[in-house]
Amino acid sequence: MPRLLLSLLGPFHATLDNQAVTFATVKARALLAYLVVEAARPHARAVLAGLLWPDQPDRDALKNLRNTTARLRAALGDRAPREDPHSSFLHITTQTIQFNPASDHWLDVADFRFAIADFGLPNDPVAQQRGAASATDPQSQIANLESKIELYRGPFLEEFAVDSAAFEEWALLKREQFEQQAQTALRRLVTLLELQGAYELALPYARRHLELNPWDEAAHRQMMRLLAGGGRRSPALAQYETCRRLLTQELSVEPEPETTALYERIRDGLWSEETGVRGSREAISPAPRPPAPPAVFVARERELAKLDGFLARALAGQGQVAFVTGDAGSGKTALLDELAHRATAAHGALVVACGSCNAHAGAGDPYLPFREILQTLAGDVEGQRAGGVLSPEQARRLWALLPSTAQALVDHGPGLIDTFVPGAALLRRGEAFAPRSAPWRARLAELARRERAPAPQTDLFAQVTAVLAALARQYPLLLMLDDLQWADGGTAALLFHLGRRLAPAGSRILVVGAYRPLDSWGFQKPPGSDESAEHHPLELLVHEFGRQWGNVQVDLNQVEGRAFVDAFLDTEPNCLDESFREALYRHTGGQALFTVELLRGLQERGDLVRDEAGRWTAGPTLDWDRLPARVEAVIAERVSQLGAECQATLATASVEGEGFTAEVVARVQGVDEGEITRRLSGALSQPRRLVAAHSLERLDPGGRRLSHYRFRHVLFQRYLYRHLDAVERARLHEAVGAALEALHAGHPDELVALAPQLAWHFEAAGLVDQAAD
Repeated sequence: MPRLLLSLLGPFHATLDNQAVTFATVKARALLAYLVVEAARPHARAVLAGLLWPDQPDRDALKNLRNTTARLRAALGDRAPREDPHSSFLHITTQTIQFNPASDHWLDVADFRFAIADFGLPNDPVAQQRGAASATDPQSQIANLESKIELYRGPFLEEFAVDSAAFEEWALLKREQFEQQAQTALRRLVTLLELQGAYELALPYARRHLELNPWDEAAHRQMMRLLAGGGRRSPALAQYETCRRLLTQELSVEPEPETTALYERIRDGLWSEETGVRGSREAISPAPRPPAPPAVFVARERELAKLDGFLARALAGQGQVAFVTGDAGSGKTALLDELAHRATAAHGALVVACGSCNAHAGAGDPYLPFREILQTLAGDVEGQRAGGVLSPEQARRLWALLPSTAQALVDHGPGLIDTFVPGAALLRRGEAFAPRSAPWRARLAELARRERAPAPQTDLFAQVTAVLAALARQYPLLLMLDDLQWADGGTAALLFHLGRRLAPAGSRILVVGAYRPLDSWGFQKPPGSDESAEHHPLELLVHEFGRQWGNVQVDLNQVEGRAFVDAFLDTEPNCLDESFREALYRHTGGQALFTVELLRGLQERGDLVRDEAGRWTAGPTLDWDRLPARVEAVIAERVSQLGAECQATLATASVEGEGFTAEVVARVQGVDEGEITRRLSGALSQPRRLVAAHSLERLDPGGRRLSHYRFRHVLFQRYLYRHLDAVERARLHEAVGAALEALHAGHPDELVALAPQLAWHFEAAGLVDQAAD
């Protein structure tokens, strides 16, 4: 391993002989960063002095450079010239300074630099015929690109500030250069994976590309293709809405016709033709692709057993509705997937179909999850099969069900054709999967051609229920509805209508809905709902089904904790000790998404490494502070649900720490304590659940008190703290320190106990003398 390791992509980080390097000044780090990036040539001392001290006289600037160079040499161990040219990191003469490119070092920027043309990729391979080979081996290109992208931990010299406009200009130029290279590499990697049908593997890279450039419309189209190809129609449509909103709000333009056309093809169930699937039986076996890593399912056996019990009753003719609840990232979708996989393996005739609500559907896209379910039952399974959502056996069951679905639609749901199920697409599939003598063929063609008049809602509900009941007489059905917190009123009403008729009819149907818990239900109404309504559309529905069947809920928020952390860690061989496990639990609270993603981030950054026996073990340093993108997204969503005042209050609280007091925050923000308590009540409730009230401490009989709160996860505090800019962070540290001093003024014992905390705040504010005091 090289003696000196330098990471400049993301926060500045340097180690020497496996020990973190301590630099006397920020300018010493800046000088090293400039020299190592520009190591190809020696640099005149006058140029370096002007780069770092542009506003000082030449003599003073050169003196500062000499002092800084001496400190840098001391930090790197280059105290005296050495005979071995490879042992010194700096080549210094009376006129120039140069970083030694032959020294024993590693630089992430040097590894990251590459010429895009070297990859030999076509300019627009997606536009070419699918399956066309690239000029070079795709697998080697994928591996090379992945290794480059892994190095890009963040913007060049992230959060690195130097009091020099000249240096900042140089750093900004490099930052833009490396970010453009990262975007190009991500775009091409996603393209290669898309060509191979590896949609799930491509999605994280596509998301990262959009994080870097959210206005890249081609990247939005690519994300839509990946989601649709992986069987995620609802998220694919939601991606279009995200793209459209960004373009209209930020750039005041509408999406390109190509983007809108892609949206319409996905919406209408015609995307399979774009992927080369022509409705033939061979579509069940897509071209081989790199296998996606298997999903890990742990610490949910009790909850899965409860769902199995619901399914057993449904198979016996006692159909019902059940719900899985939990915060974002708690594992609801993983639990539903595991239920589907185990149930289809155990019950040879069971058919599974899934649908999802989305936050962007609004009133213009009603009944979305039920439309997706009926379209899947009507044979629109190519995208889900290609994306690995459906097993080959499950796809065969759906194809076998296609004639029965068409017959049921003709007999019991004619009003659903071209409202819930596109008639033309169903006809095309029927030509491949049903004999010409099928009695429903002519009637279906007639219904698909007719001019349709809107059917009353009650008629649609009755037809959906009748079609599903007819199918369940041949094949038992497991219907899964995800993200019901976004359900429109029509979807909730249809689910209520269906659920009320399952048990009396003896239907072999289990409907499982998943949603994020909502506090007081009226707070977070879905798009298109009645804003004057006092309750969320699901409230009465959940209560009614509970009255009808008893406890129909599986709450995943109640099962997270240390047990999940241990179980997930032990799915792979490891030597991770109790201190690591406790630290992981402390940083994630056992929340499933946080645990999985934080552990994955540690592995990808090399903080966790495999030993010779292939076991995971902790490296010399562990960076717990860097949040993975998915964790940031979940936290950002929760924070965004709060008002601006509440967000500002929590940002101030994050400066005080994981635990904070309402009285300190009130003094910093210049409002009374009652107002702060009111604001925090919003962050206490579902679905935000960002903070928890801890205790009320009475300091003395005179009435001084401290109202203690804590962030529910330390990751919430870190997210808010990291999103403060350097100036605001320093200002708030000073204000928090002053507020603490004022609250405890005249009480020396209290101030002594607070001394470490006060010193930290004043040091972070740049008030070194006050911190020392």
